[in-house]
Amino acid sequence: MKRTRVYKYLAVYDICVRDKSKLERRLSAKRRSKIMKLLFKYGIRTQLSVFEIELSPSEKMQLIMDVSKYLRKETDKFYLYPLDERSFKTILRFGNFQNSLIYDFFF
Repeated sequence: MKRTRVYKYLAVYDICVRDKSKLERRLSAKRRSKIMKLLFKYGIRTQLSVFEIELSPSEKMQLIMDVSKYLRKETDKFYLYPLDERSFKTILRFGNFQNSLIYDFFF
């Protein structure tokens, strides 16, 4: 059986609220929640809007299509930064890891 290569990424998003109306806040919260739940399928949350994820090439394309459904193109942002193996191994993590699967920080 052929194994599919998996790549590591840093996914970052920013869902904006155009005005302070209840409807706008609710719609923005809904978009934010859908993207967050989607990213939880692929990795771990390291900050409120930041995830370390692993994707095969086909999963990457699917994620891009799924995220695009929820983003408001005029205001929202989504970034997917590739992390090579060397970069990933040199990430320094400090602070509370209670809600994370990562425990490998050091000074």
